[in-house]
Amino acid sequence: MKKTKKVNFDVVQTIVTIAKGLENAKLAKKVIDEIQKPLDMMSLYLNTTKEQSLLFSVIFALQARINIIDLRDIINFLDISYIDSLPLKADIDTLLEKNLIEIEEDGKGKFRKSKYGKSSFSIPDEISDQIYANLPIIQKAQMPLDIYGFLKDSSSLVEKRKYENLTTLELFIMVEGLETSQNHISPISDIKSKLAIADRIILYEILYNYISYYAQTSAIEPTINDIFDIPRERRIKVRQLAEKANPLFELELADLTKGYMANDFNLMPTKKALDCFLGEDADLFYSQQKSKNIISNERIEQKDLFFNIVLHDEVDFLTKSLMNENFVNLQARMTHLSLSKGIAVIFHGASGTGKTETAYQIARRTGRDILKVDISQTKSMWFGESEKLIKKVFVDYERTCKQCHLKPILLFNEADAILGKRQENNRSNVSQTENAIQNILLEEMERFEGIMIATTNLQGNLDSAFERRFLFKIEFSLPSIEAKTKIWTSKLSWLSDDLAIQLAKDYSFSGGEIDNIIRKITIKEILSGCRPDKTEILQLCQSEKLMSSNKGNKIGYF
Repeated sequence: MKKTKKVNFDVVQTIVTIAKGLENAKLAKKVIDEIQKPLDMMSLYLNTTKEQSLLFSVIFALQARINIIDLRDIINFLDISYIDSLPLKADIDTLLEKNLIEIEEDGKGKFRKSKYGKSSFSIPDEISDQIYANLPIIQKAQMPLDIYGFLKDSSSLVEKRKYENLTTLELFIMVEGLETSQNHISPISDIKSKLAIADRIILYEILYNYISYYAQTSAIEPTINDIFDIPRERRIKVRQLAEKANPLFELELADLTKGYMANDFNLMPTKKALDCFLGEDADLFYSQQKSKNIISNERIEQKDLFFNIVLHDEVDFLTKSLMNENFVNLQARMTHLSLSKGIAVIFHGASGTGKTETAYQIARRTGRDILKVDISQTKSMWFGESEKLIKKVFVDYERTCKQCHLKPILLFNEADAILGKRQENNRSNVSQTENAIQNILLEEMERFEGIMIATTNLQGNLDSAFERRFLFKIEFSLPSIEAKTKIWTSKLSWLSDDLAIQLAKDYSFSGGEIDNIIRKITIKEILSGCRPDKTEILQLCQSEKLMSSNKGNKIGYF
């Protein structure tokens, strides 16, 4: 049987030194400073904070004289008032949770939690025996946790450091103790050999935030401030992370994303980190954490689109450019030529001409998901919030790129509100906010490395600053007679060729307007049990336009 190695210092003598220094000392700071070294040694030995080590040492010393110790004994030993002893309650509870002390309540049995001021304390025999033998403390086994419980407990210890004014060293000791107690969790034992304790805690924090708060990233500065208590150490670690000069990046366990403000950076776990810690659950979290605005290419229904020859060729050329092999080669060539890698496209033209549906069908054909932006959400009623929201769009897109197999399409649908000409002389808050949004959008597009499609009904009102940012500018005009004929017959296979041609010639409808009429025809067919005749169809066409014309005249855009 393997013999347990003894501790490399005299534990009993260390406790005696602490207790002698504290007796009748009123917990004076000067006295505590003088016994700082033995307190640190006991903290490492017990895996406790210095306050908990102090309290344990007092109870151990008192127990040599008194079998059972109550709060009055501790107060008298330290020569403090009852009120001054109140901060000790949290430390007593922690010692109880760690099984380093136990209590008896009126001789009726042991309880895990104390009723402060009414409980009696003692140190378990097995703990006392290990101390007198100068052996490491072997505490009662903690309940085994799964990875989720472990990450939660680790994060709770970080919170404890922040709110209970613990030192960073004390936090490190407690997290290492937690790791040791949960060594059955294989990723923990593996990661301990690769990362220092500080970086392990950072990794645990960003993992916990990710799985607990629905794909939110962890802002670097607040995370570091929660862990480190010395300002200089905080600055060094923040700079290290912001510059990706940290083992977390070398091991591909963390990634960096831009924050809402120019100098802000956020951390998030990589897919490798999620796979390592969550195993089979990683895919579940990965799919659940995707933005609610993500549209999977697999869910996009195939639809036939009918264009004139020029538009068909332009859309086909764009689609081929976004096929992944072509896109990767294109970006590599652009980088070699020191040109912008991003592809920004604007679809402009009348409403209902298929701009949005074309973006969807391109996504389906190229296997790319869509991150759809609701422009109305960026027009916040609170001054200043709109700028943050438009910046958040690009932060979310960058994060989504890391979650998707292929780079997704950022779709600004109905983007008229942010692409119109800027108002140079209008000093109203609304105009200033709109101009600020456009300035941010222009800045983001300048360094954009993804795929963006914007759709707009603007015809001639596009701000000139946006023109050079869009690599492709594709106009969607009203469909030709041939295209409209194909739309009618593709939707209503029973429609005669003559009537389809007549409808295409007589009505200047967009594809969306034709869809509306076909929906009404379908409703009539369901309600009456028979198909509407030519007269009824013509009546539906007449009523589709808000503005009527004389009988026989064309209706629509001219």
